Amino acid sequence: MSRIHFVVKESAKIRYQAEAEREGKSLGQWLREAADEKLQAARPRLFTVEQLEAFAAECDAMHPPGAREPSWEETKRMLVETRFPDPGA
Repeated sequence: MSRIHFVVKESAKIRYQAEAEREGKSLGQWLREAADEKLQAARPRLFTVEQLEAFAAECDAMHPPGAREPSWEETKRMLVETRFPDPGA
């Protein structure tokens, strides 16, 4: 385990400690949970399972049955052409 030390005003420490006690936690546990919540909020899940399934169905609906994906060579050519358009065109 590692330690993290940071400086806060005494009034903030008192508020943090009081809230931790109200929740029946140590100050350290309360601060770790607050940091974890902040981290989770900063990196939300991209998809729930339901959202992923809906996205896949939407993608499938955009292509007719039997349609093929472009080859890797076609994809690379398209990427180069859109990145470096022909100035003479």
